[in-house]
Amino acid sequence: MQGTPDIAQLRNLLFGKDYEALLALKAQFEDSEQYSARIASVIAEAITRREAHDGAISTALMPTVERSLTHAISSNPKRFADVLYPVMGPAIRKSIQQALNEALTTFNQLLEQSLSLRSWHWRFDAWRTGQSYAQIALLNTLIYQVEQVFLIHRESGLLLNHLVSEHVHSKDPEIISSMLTAIQDFINDSFATEGDGDLDTLQLGKLTVLIEHAPRAVLALVVRGSVPGELRHLLAETCETIHQQYDHALQTYQGDASPFTGIESLLNDCLVKKHKTKEKCHPWLAYTLLLTLLGALAWWVYQYEQHQALLIQQAAEVEQAQQIALQTLTQQLQQQQSQQAALQVSLQTLLDQQQQQTAQQAKQAADNAATIAALSQQIEAASHTFDKAQTDIDPKHPGIVTLSKDILALLHAAQQANKTLQVIILGHADGSGSVTLNQQMSQQRADNLRNVLIQAGIPAFVLAAHSSNQKNERSTHYRVSLY
Repeated sequence: MQGTPDIAQLRNLLFGKDYEALLALKAQFEDSEQYSARIASVIAEAITRREAHDGAISTALMPTVERSLTHAISSNPKRFADVLYPVMGPAIRKSIQQALNEALTTFNQLLEQSLSLRSWHWRFDAWRTGQSYAQIALLNTLIYQVEQVFLIHRESGLLLNHLVSEHVHSKDPEIISSMLTAIQDFINDSFATEGDGDLDTLQLGKLTVLIEHAPRAVLALVVRGSVPGELRHLLAETCETIHQQYDHALQTYQGDASPFTGIESLLNDCLVKKHKTKEKCHPWLAYTLLLTLLGALAWWVYQYEQHQALLIQQAAEVEQAQQIALQTLTQQLQQQQSQQAALQVSLQTLLDQQQQQTAQQAKQAADNAATIAALSQQIEAASHTFDKAQTDIDPKHPGIVTLSKDILALLHAAQQANKTLQVIILGHADGSGSVTLNQQMSQQRADNLRNVLIQAGIPAFVLAAHSSNQKNERSTHYRVSLY
C-alpha cells in the first residue's frame, strides 16, 4: 500500500531511510527462499552457541535423531552396517583381543592361586585362623587400605556418616565414634598439651586411625597397613570440601542427618587401597598349560585321523575284496550259465537225436514188423515137394535157395526187433505107405531140409524139424514163431 503522495511524503518525513529498510526486512521474512538463505547462513553458529550455553540443542534433537537412526537402520540395515564397518571392525577386534588378554591373565592368576605354594600357604592360614581365603589373600597382597571412614560432628560428638570397605567387618559405628570423642576428651583432660591439643593418630597393631579435626566436624580414617603420606593430605582436603559444601548444615546441626544427603560420594573417595605391585610378566604358566592342552588336542586329532585313515583303508580293502569276490562269483555264474546253456543245447540235441532215433527205431520196428510179417507169410506159404519115396533135397534148388534167403532175412529182422526166431519144418508124406514108414519119411524129409538150410548158413538153433501127418502129400511146410 503506497497511499497517496501526501502520506508517502509524511512517511519519509517520519521514518526516512529506515522505512525502506523495514520494507526490505518484511519482504525478506515473507519470501521463504530469502528467509531460508538467511537462516542457513547463521544456523550453524546459532546451534553452536546454544549448545555451548545450556546443551538444549542436544536434548531437543535427541528424539528426532533417534527416530531417524531407527528408521534408517530398519529401512536399510546393510547400508548402516557398511557405514559403521570401518569403526566397528577395529573396535570389535580390539575388544576381543582385550577380552582374550584379560581371560589369559585371569586364568594365569587362577592357576597361580590354585597351584602355587603361596596360595596353599594362604589357604592353610585361612583354615587356621577361621578367616576366608579372600581376606587372607587381600591382607598378604595389600600395602594399605582405608577400611572405615567416620564423620563426627565436633560440637555434639554425634556420628554424621560412616562408610566401610568391602569384605571388612565393622563394630557398632556409634560406639566407635563415641570412643574416639571420649579418648580425645580424656587426653585433653589428662595431659597438658601445646597448641590445639587434638589427637591426630592412633595406632593398634596393623590398624592406624588418622583423625582430622576441623572447626565443625572430625573426619577419621581407619587404615590397615603402612600409612602413606598422601592419606593425610586426602583427609585434609576432604574435610575442607565438607566444610565448604555443608558449612551451614554443620552449624545448624541438631541431630537430623538429612541435610548431609550426598556426602557419601565425598567420603567414598577416602576408601582407597593399594596393593603390592607385581612385575608384569607373561602368563607363562597359562601359556604352558595352553600349549600342553593344544599339544594333547593335536595328538588326539592326529591319532583320530590315523584311526580314521586306517578304518578307511580297511574299508577300502574289504570293499576291494568284496568286489573281487563278486567279480569272481559273477564270472563263475557266467561260466555256469554258459555251461548250462551248452548243456541245454546238448540236451536239446540229445533229445532231438533221441527223438530221431526213436522215430527211426519206430520206423525200423515198423519196417521190421512189416518185413517179419511179409517174410513169415512168405515162408509159411512156401513148400518143397519130394518125389515118391524120396527124401533127398538138392541144395541148389531155387525154392531152397529162396527159402534160405527168406529165413536169413527173417532172422535178421527178428534180431533187429529183439525177438527170437523159431522156424519149424514140418515133414509130410502121402498115405501110400505104412504109418510108421510115413512117419519116418516125414521126419527124414524135415531133417534133410533142416540140414540143407544149416549148410546154407542158417543157425541150427533157429530150425526145428518135426514130422506131421496133417497133409497127405510128399512135401515140407514151415511154421514161423517169434518170441
